[in-house]
Amino acid sequence: MSEAYPRIERYSNKRFSEVISEGFHLFFKSWLTLIIPLGLFMLISLIIKNLLVADMVWQSLQMTAAIEIIIYKDPSAITNADLDLMMEYLALTLYSGFISGLVVTIFNVLAMCLVSNYLYNKFIGNETKFFSEFKKAINGKLIFVILLLGVGISIGSVLLFIPSIIIFGYYAFYVFTYNSDDSNQPVKDAREIARKSFWKIIGVFVVSNLIITIIDFFFHLFIDDFLIQLYNTSWSTRNFGMIILHDLIYYTVELIFAPLFICLLTSLYVSLKTRKEKFVPYQTSYDQTPQSYGTPYRDESSSIKSIDAADKPGSGLYCPFCGQFVKSKRRFCPNCGQQFNFEI
Repeated sequence: MSEAYPRIERYSNKRFSEVISEGFHLFFKSWLTLIIPLGLFMLISLIIKNLLVADMVWQSLQMTAAIEIIIYKDPSAITNADLDLMMEYLALTLYSGFISGLVVTIFNVLAMCLVSNYLYNKFIGNETKFFSEFKKAINGKLIFVILLLGVGISIGSVLLFIPSIIIFGYYAFYVFTYNSDDSNQPVKDAREIARKSFWKIIGVFVVSNLIITIIDFFFHLFIDDFLIQLYNTSWSTRNFGMIILHDLIYYTVELIFAPLFICLLTSLYVSLKTRKEKFVPYQTSYDQTPQSYGTPYRDESSSIKSIDAADKPGSGLYCPFCGQFVKSKRRFCPNCGQQFNFEI
């Protein structure tokens, strides 16, 4: 227990820039371990996505030439048949886009859940093994995380993304709390840890995606001509293997940086969780027993010296381990980190 307080102090006092910096450090340290499982989940999501939307994409591609003609028509010359074709094309595009987004989001959430506890323990220095944590993360509670974050965010994206942002900002830490040993109400705990840190969570998302977007931009400057040819060839022949290959090349940068977001989120989660653990229990104790704090603690056997009005104003005590004067009520000595052996 004596080591707990310094650890809480170390993680809870981090500025946002330090949180991001430590998240990057975790990313580089864990990349080799995470890239295979996260890359595999991404590959599976691309395969399932294309299986589900292949026919819809094919139909929309068949309509493209006719739609381009309608777009350049004089608006007064557009017939009801043209409007029906445009509505069908729009419906196919939106529906296939929603299904694709739903599959990718669900697998992203699933992948983060399966590695979150491993990253958490590794970040705080606990002894941990990837495969044991991975197997432990697969349980019935995983379904609720997928429904809230995977399905909820996907449906919210249809409504101009505002509900998705709210769900993500409030419950992003559910990927950690659902499998936490000290969390009896994981949804509530995720919300409590995220409280007043909405923009920090959004900031982690923005930083992660901004880096990927910038690198992806330069990558596509060199690869887009090849990708266009591959796309046209794969869909003109409906070669499913080439379609998957196209998607893999197209999302190469996202695949390489797949562990980045969960590493940054882990760093922020640890910082906010330890800050909550530091202040909430002690504040509750003060609220419950305000009358007991006014008389300095005195224990002759442990050589704690009480302070009187002639020495210093107010109440307090001297730490029996290092002799530091502690004038505010707390469970651990702020100087040496040792736990006081009396009830607050």
